[in-house]
Amino acid sequence: MKNLLFLTLIALLSFAAHAEKVILSGIAKSYQGSTISVMYHTDSFTYTSKKIADFKVDANGKFLLELEVEKTQLIFLPLGVYKGFLYIEPGKRYELRFPPKQELTPAQKLNPFFEADELMLGLANTTPNELNRNIRRLDDKLDSFINQNFHRIYRKKEKSEGILFSKQVKQEFGNIKNQFFIDYLRYRLGFLEFLSNPIAFQKIENDFFKDQEIQVNNPAYMSLYKKQYGNFLNGYFKQKESLTLSNAFKSANSYAEIKKLMQKYPAYSNAQLLDMIIATSTFDSFTRKFIGKDKSLSILQEIIKASSNDYNKNLCRNFISKITHLQKNYPAPEFKFGGVQLADYKGKYLYLNFCNTQSYPCLQDFKEMVKLKKQFGKHVEFLSIACDWDVKKWLEFSKNNRYTWKFVHIGNQHHLIHEYKIKAFPSYVLIDPKGNIVKAAAPGPKENIHLEFIKIARDAARNAHKK
Repeated sequence: MKNLLFLTLIALLSFAAHAEKVILSGIAKSYQGSTISVMYHTDSFTYTSKKIADFKVDANGKFLLELEVEKTQLIFLPLGVYKGFLYIEPGKRYELRFPPKQELTPAQKLNPFFEADELMLGLANTTPNELNRNIRRLDDKLDSFINQNFHRIYRKKEKSEGILFSKQVKQEFGNIKNQFFIDYLRYRLGFLEFLSNPIAFQKIENDFFKDQEIQVNNPAYMSLYKKQYGNFLNGYFKQKESLTLSNAFKSANSYAEIKKLMQKYPAYSNAQLLDMIIATSTFDSFTRKFIGKDKSLSILQEIIKASSNDYNKNLCRNFISKITHLQKNYPAPEFKFGGVQLADYKGKYLYLNFCNTQSYPCLQDFKEMVKLKKQFGKHVEFLSIACDWDVKKWLEFSKNNRYTWKFVHIGNQHHLIHEYKIKAFPSYVLIDPKGNIVKAAAPGPKENIHLEFIKIARDAARNAHKK
């Protein structure tokens, strides 16, 4: 063992006093020399990713990683074209089996619509009672049943077969003693019950949420929660409290008024559940355009101030980040590569261009950008981020480039395509001197962006005159 090059890392997934060690190990020869990240989603609504730790696969394909965890947690590992999931339990060891390594191609990295194939990681040391094995069995059974019978049973309300199926599932999995799985099974069957009668709000609430433990780490609980409470403020609760709720939204502190209104009902006596319902249905109302951005942000910010629950605080911050992402007067996503960074352009406007130098529309736009640069270059900086997947052609373009502004290749920073929500090349973003968004997406060189530049030049002239 002394001659084996193992990289062992200690990572804190939870800082609780009762955390226990979890070991991830295995042999993955096709991943020799690769550094792999262990991640998790901080919530089940925004799916914001957070890294727990990195580990390196040695020259023999071996790896070993130690984590400290307090409770069962769903983690995932980005594995090129795959995204591998695994439930880890405190005190357990997992001998992982990876799919054969298949790196993302340059084209896939730069494809804004690419999504990795999701799969549950295999285990070499699995047992009949192992949690991942049983969750996979249960999910396969339930998903297959729903897909085959949804229209006949749930659309047409022919419930008897669904009830019989639920009883069979309970019998098949009822002897499994793992508490996480017991809860997982319960809420997955609750999901079937919801499908069979989605208007039975009160029954689902009483059976699965009122006076129940809030299980934010359990995907089955959260899946049923989203069905039940996703549109709460503009659905079920609006029907019960239409006028009062409308007045609450119009008040200066909508959060306090909505909270006071909900507290009349015993089902929402749990402060964590109450705040989570307000937060998630506020975000849902925003996405459905029932309430505006400013009101949504106000409610979420008030929850952060008032709540003592870390999960709800973090959830609201994630919602705020989603709402303000690429919005005017909010910070543009940071970038730093190719010898340039966003901070380099502070103090001047930046016209940011995502392009492919082999694209005819991009080449045509470059001609127009030459004119814009000449006319407005005193007040506006120009930067093109080349998203060419053919590196040889990019190098050839770079060598022969005679344009008057800087081009940088996106390299391994392809996440910027998603952060800037680039859907096609060319695309443009206008950023102000403070590094905040002016327009995203901004008009192209042939789409009257010069009107924005004229305004910028005029404002600069006025400010200079005042001095």
